Amino acid sequence: MKEWRIRALVLVAASALTVLLTSSAAALPAGARPLELLQMNLCNSGESTSCYSFGYAVTEAVEMIHRYRPQVVTLQEICRDDLYAPHGWGKLAQAMADLYGSSIEVDFTPTRNRLTGAEYHGCVNGELYGIGIVHRATTHDVHQGWYATQSRGGEVRAWTCSTVLRDRLTVCTTHLTINRDVAARQCAELMTTLATATWRTPDVIISGDLNLQVEPGQPHDVRRCVPPGFDRHDDGSVQQVFSTGGVHWIEGSHEPLPGTDHPLLIQSFEV
Repeated sequence: MKEWRIRALVLVAASALTVLLTSSAAALPAGARPLELLQMNLCNSGESTSCYSFGYAVTEAVEMIHRYRPQVVTLQEICRDDLYAPHGWGKLAQAMADLYGSSIEVDFTPTRNRLTGAEYHGCVNGELYGIGIVHRATTHDVHQGWYATQSRGGEVRAWTCSTVLRDRLTVCTTHLTINRDVAARQCAELMTTLATATWRTPDVIISGDLNLQVEPGQPHDVRRCVPPGFDRHDDGSVQQVFSTGGVHWIEGSHEPLPGTDHPLLIQSFEV
């Protein structure tokens, strides 16, 4: 897509999100609380042999959850049984349950097969392949979708959002395509979706693998997708976290995550 068309999509999203930003309090609300978020792409489908580690990345992710005790974990390139086992939680969800007992919510959204439209069984064990959010809460409010714009690969990429704090905070995750021009269009599409969604809370965190990074002067520079008033942090590469004005960013870091080709991205907020 031409650069001007990508810019137009982003401007539409930015204009719509101005309403959201002006309605979000710049100051922290009464009763603000800390929120630790972990972002992880675990490369656990087995399709990419360059980073697949036969489940080792999931084991390492469990250790990171136990270490950092996050309230929210956003995940990409996982299998459904990493979250839902036949008779209980999968390893990743169980790690959060170890911390918070039954007070967790789990959201798994599969990619789809571009040729058939069916859910994509892209894991080597036959499981569904996709993205997920696990968070501390007792409110199950999930919204998901699949992008209208897709690359020519076999996957139909998705986004998913969960209410983490009732009437206050929505957290979303996504894994955009590796084609950067298409990824820029998908990012703009997600921003527009969130700007017009009736289910969205006043504040939003978007955390995921966008396959976009800071590239000054390029049409797919990730900063072109950041609406006015949003904060943005990254892992020095393609994992990104956007947050609205009512979310106070405290600090962030990233570190190697054994078993996958993406680092662990850690972000601390007050909301």
